[in-house]
Amino acid sequence: MMKRIEVGAFRKADGAEVRVSVQEYKGRRVVDLRVWYRPRQGTEYVPTRKGITIDADKLPELMAAMTGAAGLLV
Repeated sequence: MMKRIEVGAFRKADGAEVRVSVQEYKGRRVVDLRVWYRPRQGTEYVPTRKGITIDADKLPELMAAMTGAAGLLV
């Protein structure tokens, strides 16, 4: 079983960030994009339910869609 490997993160807002990770879930390799936040009294970020998990073989389609979105914003 593959453990969760974090491949990137970026700030979303004060006390919140989006993390991208790769892991195995129910025998499938998946890519997870998830919002993590730091509780008011905490020092460690914790994951939220806000995010998506897709099969790794769908990653090229997601990347193409994101590139298309970025092209509209330039």
